[in-house]
Amino acid sequence: MKVLHCIPGMGGGGAERQLAYLAGPLISLGWEVHAALVAGGPNLARLQASGAHIHRLRSVTSYDPRLAWQLARIVRRVKPDVVQVWFVQMEVIAGAVSTLFGIPWILSERSSILAYPPTWKNSLRVAVARRADAIVSNSSGGDDYWKERAGSGVLRFIIPNAVPLEEIDRARAHVPSGLAVRTDQAVVLSIGRFGPEKNIDRLFDALRDIVQRPRTVGILCGEGPLRPGICHRIAEAGLSDRIFAPGYIIEICPLLKRADVVVAAGVFEGRPNAVLEAMAAERPLVVSDIPAHREILDDTSALWVDSGDPRAIAAAVRSVLDDPMAAARRAAAARSRAVQWSMAAAAAEYDRVYERVLSRRATRLDRGGS
Repeated sequence: MKVLHCIPGMGGGGAERQLAYLAGPLISLGWEVHAALVAGGPNLARLQASGAHIHRLRSVTSYDPRLAWQLARIVRRVKPDVVQVWFVQMEVIAGAVSTLFGIPWILSERSSILAYPPTWKNSLRVAVARRADAIVSNSSGGDDYWKERAGSGVLRFIIPNAVPLEEIDRARAHVPSGLAVRTDQAVVLSIGRFGPEKNIDRLFDALRDIVQRPRTVGILCGEGPLRPGICHRIAEAGLSDRIFAPGYIIEICPLLKRADVVVAAGVFEGRPNAVLEAMAAERPLVVSDIPAHREILDDTSALWVDSGDPRAIAAAVRSVLDDPMAAARRAAAARSRAVQWSMAAAAAEYDRVYERVLSRRATRLDRGGS
């Protein structure tokens, strides 16, 4: 059986990372995995190493009409049994191509309602999604968005993001070269896209306070439109030796293991990879009090803060650093939750969804022919 994943590129985002995590376990379950993509990126090497077949697309703009023609050629050649699409570009283009060829297709929902303001693009996305066979969300918040939008003919599933438990367990604590962090310094770590949804400006305000604590540094990992501004603020505040913004780090597990506290202060999320991986790494967590975090953590496994209050974020981080025994208990509780979300478990869930979608489509065809 063949599954074709259609995604704009394999950049540093959570969705791209999830596809890279899932490909290998799906192949182990007997699926022939194909991926059609326009751009490469830091997650491409992992996808290639999994054994997935890569099909490169050429595009001048995000909605280059030639993409549909190229995807149609790939579909004719590969003859996939099911297609899974990621991000609006492929939801629209690959969704339409799959519908035209009569191939079952699945939309991947990675966020929640706050990510989709009322725009023409999001309206088009909803219209196209009503032709999908299924929508797989990675959180209850994502599924809630589609309850009244998908239509009764579209199956809906929730499959939590996969966590590379074994990879995290093997990693040894290490700070990447180029970051001047001493062994006696506490590390406050944040991992995520430098976008407004991650609340990066308020997080920086909190870090500016936190690093006044002796032997404490902050590391902000990720790329995005707000990174240049944050780098400027770091330099302007004279904190270049205490707050680092190294960009996207491919091998994040060693740094994660080195962190004394991981902070996630976003205003909305789907199912945040960074938080899941921090849980698996048994790192103390300070998280914003939002539904996406409440879905995976509780009062015994994290400290909660108001995302709009930098002072509260700073106070919670200081509390973790000043009481390591209590922090370790919460981190252990978080780890016990994370072990259920292995890559193999996620792949098995997708395998069941693919089989359900194919079975339902076959039943419809039988009825139509009778």
